[in-house]
Amino acid sequence: MKTIFITSFNPFIGRNILSTETLNRLAGTVGLKVIIFCPAYKLNYFKENFASDNVVIEGVATEITSKQDIIFSYIGRSLISTKTLAVHRLEIFLRNKNIITFFFSYFLAALGRLDKIKSFVRWLDFATINKSKSSFYFDKYQPDLIFATDVFHSADIYFLAEAKKRDVMSVGMVRSWDNITNKGLFRVKPDKLIVHNNIVREEAVKYEDMDLENIFVSGLPQFDIYLEDIIIPRDIFFKRIGLNPSRKIILVAPHGRRFHKTDWELLEILKNKLDNNFQFIVRFPPNDTVEFNEFVPDKRFFIERPGKEFGVNKFNEREVQKTDAVTLANNLFYSDVVVNYGSTVSMDAVVFDKPVIIVAFDGWEKLPYIKSVRRFLDYDHIKKLICTGFCKIAHKEEDLVSHIHNYINNPSCDGENRKRLLHEQVWKFDGQSGQRIAEYVCQLVLS
Repeated sequence: MKTIFITSFNPFIGRNILSTETLNRLAGTVGLKVIIFCPAYKLNYFKENFASDNVVIEGVATEITSKQDIIFSYIGRSLISTKTLAVHRLEIFLRNKNIITFFFSYFLAALGRLDKIKSFVRWLDFATINKSKSSFYFDKYQPDLIFATDVFHSADIYFLAEAKKRDVMSVGMVRSWDNITNKGLFRVKPDKLIVHNNIVREEAVKYEDMDLENIFVSGLPQFDIYLEDIIIPRDIFFKRIGLNPSRKIILVAPHGRRFHKTDWELLEILKNKLDNNFQFIVRFPPNDTVEFNEFVPDKRFFIERPGKEFGVNKFNEREVQKTDAVTLANNLFYSDVVVNYGSTVSMDAVVFDKPVIIVAFDGWEKLPYIKSVRRFLDYDHIKKLICTGFCKIAHKEEDLVSHIHNYINNPSCDGENRKRLLHEQVWKFDGQSGQRIAEYVCQLVLS
């Protein structure tokens, strides 16, 4: 009997991996036993949803971030030279006013062009990391392979370090399309790496020194569900959300209070600038909230708050579920236009061939670049979206209103570019990504 560890510390892994064919295939493979690790406070939820005869759930106590985590996370983000991280460094400087750490981060970025420097930093991190945080579970189960589903998550890092110490094969996954250019250096480089598309594969080679032959391209397993029979009848959908089926729907995805404070102004603009022929589904970020301030939704607005909560107002501790994916699919299917700031919702929208508008202004505010949503357009991953021409950019409220009307009148506009984006970012949209991941992992552990 072979044993596989699967980590699930990020709130999206339950939807992205455990609710897909990845877990179903692994759990159903003769000769395999699966141990899933989750935050201790989510233990009962994971047992209820994912445990089976061949799947054991272990709750891991939430760890306080150590000084080493802080130091090596800072070094790792500094060593990788991307536009996204350069913007982040400037944000941090303006917030902390620490000129020494600011310039030192740029010095590290210059050093990071040398592969030997990255290797040395990883060696030093590994030599001093507290690997005992996960050693108990390695002693208990003697795993043959660890599948770290979010290679940047601090809890995954300790499992990867322990696996490296014990010479246990490790498979890491880049959880999201923006992670490599946004989060910096792999603190522990896994033996094998799973990525969603060829763009991330190239980034892993360029920034993380991964060998091409050790990278497996899977597609997006969380998108497999979009090819299932999950769209509910039109009358049931509109009854659920309480909106008028004869009017147009704009799906709005605010960015959340962690990023900026003008979401409510965007909603107020939509409310005031678009007449009663338009109505709105406002989908909150799964792990954040939106400050409404002076905005008061009227009967044209339906507010969607995805994710299961594990505490009152603890938005970053939610768990994104399969039902959230089904709800989003229906919201997109019945929407006419999608408005957001360049989030993953853009790719979800493209699956359903929905026109997308990316917002690049701050409501009625006149904010400097480094505090403005305009800076998001310079993020590496968003630039790769925009260069396909799949969407319209709204630089002011007049643009937003104009683009909405134009897309309503001509929904096929930019359709070919949306297909290009689907191919580049989603890769194989065939409903088999979860299965491919399971087969790859099985091949590694059973060969």
